[in-house]
Amino acid sequence: MHPKHVPDPAPPPPAGPLSSAYLAQLLDAVEQAVIATSPRGEIVFWNRCAERLYGWRADEVLGRDVVEVVPSEMSREQAGELMERLRAGERWEGEFAVRRRDGSRFHAWVADVPVLDDEGRVMGIVGVSTDLTSHVETQDALVRAEGEARRERERLWSVFRHSPAALALVRGPRHVFELANASFVRLVQREVGGQAVADAFPELAGQGIAALLEDAYRTGRAQVGIERKVQLAGRGGEVADRIFDFTFQPLPEPDGRTEHILIQLSEVTGQVHARRGAESALRAADEANRAKSQFLANMSHELRTPINAITGYAELLELGIGGSLTAQQRHQVERIRSSSQHLTTLVNEVLDLAKVESGQMTAERERVPVADVLAEALTLVQPQAARRGLRLADTTSDARDAAFVGDGDRVRQVLANLLSNAVKFTEPGGRVSVCASVTDEPDGDARLPGAGPWVRIDVEDTGMGIPPERLSTIFEPFVQVDDSFTRQTGGTGLGLTISRRLARLMEGDLTVRSTLARGSCFTLWLPAAPETEPGHAGRRWPRAPYELPGLGEVGRALTRVAEPVAEELGRRLAEDPALPSANRTDRVQLQDHTTTFLVEIGLAMVTLDEAGGEPALMRDGTEIQRVISERHGSQRARLGWSEDELRHEFQVLADVVVPLVRAEVRARAAGEVDVDSALGVLERLLQQAETVSLRGYRNAVQRQ
Repeated sequence: MHPKHVPDPAPPPPAGPLSSAYLAQLLDAVEQAVIATSPRGEIVFWNRCAERLYGWRADEVLGRDVVEVVPSEMSREQAGELMERLRAGERWEGEFAVRRRDGSRFHAWVADVPVLDDEGRVMGIVGVSTDLTSHVETQDALVRAEGEARRERERLWSVFRHSPAALALVRGPRHVFELANASFVRLVQREVGGQAVADAFPELAGQGIAALLEDAYRTGRAQVGIERKVQLAGRGGEVADRIFDFTFQPLPEPDGRTEHILIQLSEVTGQVHARRGAESALRAADEANRAKSQFLANMSHELRTPINAITGYAELLELGIGGSLTAQQRHQVERIRSSSQHLTTLVNEVLDLAKVESGQMTAERERVPVADVLAEALTLVQPQAARRGLRLADTTSDARDAAFVGDGDRVRQVLANLLSNAVKFTEPGGRVSVCASVTDEPDGDARLPGAGPWVRIDVEDTGMGIPPERLSTIFEPFVQVDDSFTRQTGGTGLGLTISRRLARLMEGDLTVRSTLARGSCFTLWLPAAPETEPGHAGRRWPRAPYELPGLGEVGRALTRVAEPVAEELGRRLAEDPALPSANRTDRVQLQDHTTTFLVEIGLAMVTLDEAGGEPALMRDGTEIQRVISERHGSQRARLGWSEDELRHEFQVLADVVVPLVRAEVRARAAGEVDVDSALGVLERLLQQAETVSLRGYRNAVQRQ
């Protein structure tokens, strides 16, 4: 083993004056360019930093004129004057541009100091220079950034001032108006700059507005008012009831405190009064329509009695009870009986329509095999098809064992009507077919609640087709596909109306597509039954529009918690290990448009509650919800999410929304409120949004 070698310590500097070699080593260690010259400017020392900064080696520059080696933008006269001042013993420092050996230019800070002997004579000059390139670039960038920030502030201020939306900015616990744009001043009909809200609007005292502002300032959470009635004074001092939508949006400071609140205000007095007037007129029209339908129902019953009597007497005559009939008499009796049966059919159709419109129509909820209903409907129509020389076929293959939840008799009635129409409007030699299938993806024009799956039954023919301009009206009462005076088919024009309403009564739908001169295809949509008996089997669908307890309360609560829900959703999605794509997605994109979507659902529920709970309104939803949901799915596809991640996102949304809404309703309600049914409606709407989003997702994937 050899002893470990320990290097000898560096020799201490000499006790007397420092040696030239030692001084050179010290100056080489300096991270600044050090250049020493004679009084005449000849280079006598050039350290390593100077070599790196200027691109010259020391052995290349020693003895040369420093002005030639390190040229600056000074003129020779200016350089000469500077050297004279240095030779006179003056110190100089400053910043100027210098060129390197390769011709590149940079900014340098230079300090030149004359070196004096014991008698005060100049022995030489030592210059120290530093590269200021990064400093200058930083300063330039700072100036540009400040200029851009100033221009951006000016742009934002211009947008704020000229925005058609009424905007104001208040500061501090007294909510003093710092800014208010022209739209805000016009809306409130007074100048508010520099005043506290309580001083600018003394008539608001006791109306709850100050409490909402204080909540926003204290909690940092936005406060939203929807159709809030406020008593506000006009320019003449008169106080009037006005209705506003408003948002109090806190603007957090860098340290998280709330100092400013942005107020956005819009008046909806006219719209609310117009809507309420329209709703009142609609209710009156509904009442009149129900009275009309009840009258038709009563009259239909009254008409049946004499019609049945006519039919009965005709049958007695035909049987020879009143004596034998001649051939001509028998023919006339047969025409009486046939006309009576036709009249009975018409009265039955009017009665069915009256029942639907007056809310007296019911439908059973039971598990019904598809194959049984198809076979029975085809059997009913087969003689009619045979008489016209048509081929009647069932092309169902994979769905023969499927079942739907619905009323078997009602579905048979709808299919018989569709098949009968197809036979009537198809020329001899043509073909009418029926095909059942099960799908999770309904057509875009089918208005279906829930998330599926669905049984679809297509009734297709090779007949005359339907003109495009009539497709939107054929489901209206008393509308005929062929309304000319020379039409060859009879009927009241009620069959399709009743069929669609029966389908929708069973939470399904009836849609159509057609090509003129090539044929039509009517599609009946029904909820697919699970393999086991559904828990709701044996119950009936509602007979009439009904009010749902808590619907309005849940809708209003949803509008109030929409923003906190969006924030909590963004946080949970970002932290959810089941959503790796969310971890790569910006927080803004995670909660983008969620607030708008939830507010729209809440307003729809409030409108539904005020309209008396019409199920058709809730089933159809609003176009805004549909568009937002579809675009949400498209956005997630563009961001690279998987379909399972999109489904999981909606589950997280439901987990966040329902508890927050329930807690908000209980916190605001004076007593115990039963909101379970209303929350069920909310969950159904979220399920419907998930279905639409998945459709948008798949369409976007196909386009990629």
